[in-house]
This record gives sequence, structure tokens and C-alpha cells, in this order.
Amino acid sequence: MNAFTESQRFHQWWIWTLLVAALLITTVPLLLTDAGKEPFAWGGPIVTLLVILLIYVWRLDTKIDEQGIHYQVFPVFTWRTIPWTSIQSATVTHYGWVGYGIRLGFDGWVYNIAGSKGLRITKKGNTIITIGTQRPDELQAFLISQQSLITT
Repeated sequence: MNAFTESQRFHQWWIWTLLVAALLITTVPLLLTDAGKEPFAWGGPIVTLLVILLIYVWRLDTKIDEQGIHYQVFPVFTWRTIPWTSIQSATVTHYGWVGYGIRLGFDGWVYNIAGSKGLRITKKGNTIITIGTQRPDELQAFLISQQSLITT
């Protein structure tokens, strides 16, 4: 069996523009005035740099194979696996914009880096998890080719 794998990062230009602007807004005044001599004044730029570092390393990984659907949000949590035996359905869906990162929505957990399409997994017991994808057509084709793995 082949496996479907996808790794996503934040590549949106506007996110990086906002982060750089925030860094400039918090740093430039400290460099141009005497306020920069106060140690606590550098808290804003330090926090901004930590947020930039977090967004830079943040990654959503998905792997689908014969064992199940595996996903991780690095550096928040390591690999989690949903075995095929506990999956009622898995479909590619358009869910509209729900924000980025990890969200608990009306339909369960959503893990999203960009876009508005994702793999909607309904587990037995009706728990729903949605994992964003930037390759919905490839994912849909893979799920169709592996339909026998989902046991209902």
C-alpha cells in the first residue's frame, strides 16, 4: 500500500508581514529613545521574537497508511494515530475559513495551517476531527483508492 503524506507550514506573506511589523513597532522606539536602557522595555520585542520562532517552526504533518490516519502539530504535540477500526468515515470537505492553528469548533477539533479544505474524520461515537490539506484532489483520490480500509 502506498501512503499519503503532507507537511504544511505557514507560508502566507501577510502573516510574516504582520510579524515583522510587530517586531519593528516594538523594537524601533527602544533603539531611538532612552527607553531601551530599561531591561523590562525589551519584553515586547522578546515576546514578538518568540512568536516569530513558534510560527516559523510550526508544522502540520499528515500521513495516511494501512494502520490509519496519523497527524501531528509540531511543536505542540507529537504523532497521534486514528486507527481505521475506529473511523466511521473520512472525506475531503470544504469547511470555510476557521482560522489557523488548533481550534475546537462546533463540529469538533480543527487543525489548520492555510486554506479552507480538509480531511473530515468522523470517528465511531461521532467525534469529528478535521485536518487541513493543501492537496485536496490528491487526498480525495487516495481515499477512494483505499476505501476498503474504512470499516463501518
